[in-house]
Amino acid sequence: MKEFQTSKTIVNILSQESPVPAYLFIKEKYQPGDKLLFVSSKSARSDIDFISRFLSLPAEMMSKVVFTEEEEFSYERICRRLRAELRPEEHYCVNLAGGSRYMALAVQQAFAALHSDFFYVNLRDNTIVQSIFDSSIDDDDDRVFPIRHRMKIGEYLSLHRMRNDAEALGPVNLLRSAAYTASLFDLYAKGRLDGRDHDVLEILRLHYRNRKSDRSVAVEDAERGRVEAAPSVPGLSRFLRYIRFVPERDGFLSKEEIGYLTGGWFEEYCCNKVKELVPVDDIRVGVHVAGTNTAHDNELDVVFIRDNRLRVIECKSGITNQRLFNEIVYKATALKEALLGLMCHSYIFTLKKDNEMRELQQIAASMGVDFCGYDVLTNNEKMTRRLMKR
Repeated sequence: MKEFQTSKTIVNILSQESPVPAYLFIKEKYQPGDKLLFVSSKSARSDIDFISRFLSLPAEMMSKVVFTEEEEFSYERICRRLRAELRPEEHYCVNLAGGSRYMALAVQQAFAALHSDFFYVNLRDNTIVQSIFDSSIDDDDDRVFPIRHRMKIGEYLSLHRMRNDAEALGPVNLLRSAAYTASLFDLYAKGRLDGRDHDVLEILRLHYRNRKSDRSVAVEDAERGRVEAAPSVPGLSRFLRYIRFVPERDGFLSKEEIGYLTGGWFEEYCCNKVKELVPVDDIRVGVHVAGTNTAHDNELDVVFIRDNRLRVIECKSGITNQRLFNEIVYKATALKEALLGLMCHSYIFTLKKDNEMRELQQIAASMGVDFCGYDVLTNNEKMTRRLMKR
């Protein structure tokens, strides 16, 4: 199949469901001098304006065809409208991913009589397929190209109109070494924390973790009940010695260290494990995201991107009851459906044993969330299979 070196017009069908196929197609195919043509239904018109701004390309290089509600479900009207807009002398590169299947069929028909190459962005395999639509189906002339561009987390979230701090966070900067965090995981996983230890952690979690003040807390003051608006934490010094946790400032716990002790360590453990087991293009801990029209933000415990597909992990070292579990699953599902795109994969990681959570696993699966308990987290082969899911 001949490659054309002259300028071309890159055509994308835009849909509200996901801007990723169009964005990646442009990233792979665009060269200076090319023009862009966007095709969409009326409901997706704002998506054209958004992606045009997001690409930061000259406005005069972009054009659009927006179908009315009457046109978008009429094969003949779509074809006639496009025929009136297209020019026989142009070379078109048409991406048939995006929009409804019905619209894609009409778009393919409208461009078939012109100088057009047809492609399909296959997000599942992170490839672009180039096909010739003719009467021969036995000459194996389809071509498959790997997508070279690799999105970063901030890029993916911004493309989905999500305000986020992924880039501001910079490269993963964990509070403690992977070796120390793994030692904590070992203590929890093997049941080496007793009731007194859990009492210390519960008081810290409920009354110290989310204090408005950013000032460090003196360990002695916490033990003796001398911290304003917070109860005493009996046995705090003993607990810190037992888990071999040495504060950065002797005798004091910073807000970040309290966060680490009361669950942040598990997020760091999961982050380290992901990096150990699978190749990732980008990974972050504690990314905050919010929709463009919402003031409230959500924190993503661990988020990573691999082959242009986003994965979000909710890390819960302990799930005490079904109400809490339902809240976690609802949050994961809502983020996936409303904010992060169809190709986002959601996980819940917990230290609970699988046989204790079988019913909850079924609930999570029914809502499209991958539940990974103790049996998965302590088995590298099982965990790798889950993380590599397409």
